[in-house]
Amino acid sequence: MINQDYKRRVETEPDFVATKHFDFSLKKLIERYPDGAPDRIIAQALCLTEPEVEELYQKAVSEIRELMGVTL
Repeated sequence: MINQDYKRRVETEPDFVATKHFDFSLKKLIERYPDGAPDRIIAQALCLTEPEVEELYQKAVSEIRELMGVTL
């Protein structure tokens, strides 16, 4: 299945994203969205669902807060 191949490539190739619109290039996606892409684009590019993108984002923010010693 192509989707599994894309997922493997997303996980192993630093510049690969699963979207033909950007020629499968993370660099081109970042050039188009320098201030951050919409969740639907991120989800497609990483072979994730939008809720998975949100969960990953929240986890990253939480870990950064913890490293910085920030409490809410």
